[in-house]
Amino acid sequence: MLISSFSFISFICNGQVKSTEKYVNIHEKSNNSALFKMGNGTYLDFYLDSKFKFGTHEYYVKIRNYSWGKIDTSYIREDNNNYYHFNRKLKNESILLPKNVKLGQTWFEADNSWSYKIIGIDEKLTTPAKRYKKLVVVECIQLLNRDKEKFKMYHMYYAEGVGLIASVNNGNLTSYLVELKENAKIGDVIGK
Repeated sequence: MLISSFSFISFICNGQVKSTEKYVNIHEKSNNSALFKMGNGTYLDFYLDSKFKFGTHEYYVKIRNYSWGKIDTSYIREDNNNYYHFNRKLKNESILLPKNVKLGQTWFEADNSWSYKIIGIDEKLTTPAKRYKKLVVVECIQLLNRDKEKFKMYHMYYAEGVGLIASVNNGNLTSYLVELKENAKIGDVIGK
């Protein structure tokens, strides 16, 4: 699927800082879910009620359940400056997204396996589910080929109040948010 509405030109001047305070959606309650379409399948993100502690920090636990049976677990926290994720296998913490970003800003995964760069701070994107604006776009480049099942480079799109809404590789939409359901109850259907 080709994306037609992405603009490589940001309307905010380089150097101007944009707050991403609500661009990573940490669900403090497990009754919030996000359904994404990915190729011929889907995945569902939801948070557990409990937190895990690694070192001195407590992390929210996000479960990603893929339609083909795979399950991933992420550990996410925030402070005044950044959103972080903890890699349990490598036992390190990396910045997921700074809370104040500017065009060209870069950072690296703790083990230097990935680099990240802000390439858009006021962008638009249309998915089959919705049209978005005022997006922050992060370019992700794999440096060490550690994650062989992932693309070498892709762009992640974040929307205020929603969080991650899409991933794009070579101009093609690889995953996108279908539905965000808050206050879900047992038996509720998401993504009809």
